[in-house]
Amino acid sequence: MQIRIATHDDQRMAVIQEAARQFRNDHPGVAIVLEFAPDRKTMRRQLAEGNGPDIVEWEGANMGQCLDGGLLSDLSDLIARDRIDMGDYYPSVHEAVHSDGRIGAIPVMADTLGVFYNRDHFDQAGLSYPGENWTWEEFTDAAERLTLRDERGDIRRYGAFASFGYMIYVEPVVWNRGGAFLSEDGTALDGYLNSEATIEGVRSYLRLIDQGLSPRMEVGRDSWIDCFIHGKMSMYLDANWAIRPMKAEQRAKFGVAGFPRDPGKPNLFEVYGYGISPSCPERELAWAFLRKLTAPGGEIGKLWSVLKLAVSDTAAEHSGQTTDALYAPFLRELRSARLSAYQWPNMIPAFHFRDTFRTMEHAEDVEQVLRAAARRTPKLPAFDPVRFEWW
Repeated sequence: MQIRIATHDDQRMAVIQEAARQFRNDHPGVAIVLEFAPDRKTMRRQLAEGNGPDIVEWEGANMGQCLDGGLLSDLSDLIARDRIDMGDYYPSVHEAVHSDGRIGAIPVMADTLGVFYNRDHFDQAGLSYPGENWTWEEFTDAAERLTLRDERGDIRRYGAFASFGYMIYVEPVVWNRGGAFLSEDGTALDGYLNSEATIEGVRSYLRLIDQGLSPRMEVGRDSWIDCFIHGKMSMYLDANWAIRPMKAEQRAKFGVAGFPRDPGKPNLFEVYGYGISPSCPERELAWAFLRKLTAPGGEIGKLWSVLKLAVSDTAAEHSGQTTDALYAPFLRELRSARLSAYQWPNMIPAFHFRDTFRTMEHAEDVEQVLRAAARRTPKLPAFDPVRFEWW
């Protein structure tokens, strides 16, 4: 007997290898075949044709589309039978793996957004550190007060770095204004992408760049994180993935605050997990391995939390993220987050036609570009699990 599992990521492969090693100790007659996926499109075609891997890597795409498209199978019967406590997972994560009473994957890790800030810069400006519930207006005011210019008006230090060109950083600002890129059922852009609230949300983000409070994506020869570490920016909008490469002295220098938004408004998150292919011939065996791979406690669960953000109370506690000054704010953010419009894979080609975001140079360009995009694709085309690209 054998179980096939594939990934396209080196770091995830290392975790899978350790899970396979432990599983073989308990199941010496089982062969675990580890594969690097040639590309995601090939894997989707293999799954659709019934010859894909038994254990399927899932990266937050809409669960209903994955189940209906034959990319994942429903695990709810196995979860109920073995009394897996899905309530241990954060509500946002729990919701992401559900669709119409079905559960297609067990989550292992997540990413969400926050703001890294330089404590010294705040102290020098006489500003209080950001609290748990700060607004977009408070963030932009701090960015203005932290921006330094020389006698000629040239920027010496930006108050913030707000990446533009990727919708994950902009979408929570749009939600904060009451807008959305896409309808909740994943069918319509018209009336959402071109709404006044969405337009104003994107404008408010671009004004940071227009007003000289943030650079554009191209920040010079140094990378964005180097610029932040070397004091060229005071605040840095990014996800928890920026923590891992930090050295100890950098961790002590920076603080973390939640994504700035009004009370009750959501943040954005991405979630990763594993499920079982509908064509898997050894479902019970695959389920046994899946439980080893995805259990939030124990050594494997801790390894997932090294790579990303924990997705459950057990994993957060076991990994130490609950008491970590940099990780803990991201865990709070994860509790009130929602998936991006990009959870619908057919959103990608529709929205990125001619690089929709990159054609908006200034806040004044937003209305024309978004209205044109909604006219071009008022409704999303039907989902094809093989043809459409994923996030």
